[in-house]
Amino acid sequence: MIGYLSERENVIEQIDVICLRLFDTWCETRSVTSLAYLMHCWPLIDSTTNALRRLGETMRELRRNHADQIDEYDFRALCEVADLIDELTLPRTVRLIAVAAEVPH
Repeated sequence: MIGYLSERENVIEQIDVICLRLFDTWCETRSVTSLAYLMHCWPLIDSTTNALRRLGETMRELRRNHADQIDEYDFRALCEVADLIDELTLPRTVRLIAVAAEVPH
């Protein structure tokens, strides 16, 4: 019996699927620079916060420094990976709002 994946595991799986698609695309098109960036940090050896941050930072560097070598589809995929990684690694803040209730006299 296969148990359900946690929300975190689902997000990591999404990241992995996107990276695999990028890997396949960049192999087919022989995008050596993009492949070098991706293979620097993927496949993920583990899903620790540090490994995810390294993947996110590396993919942001690729977008910043080699945007001319990335088509729109790949650029959007890299943005999606960055958003998913941020979802997992950025601290979440919870805001509590006090609501004053009217007290009957």
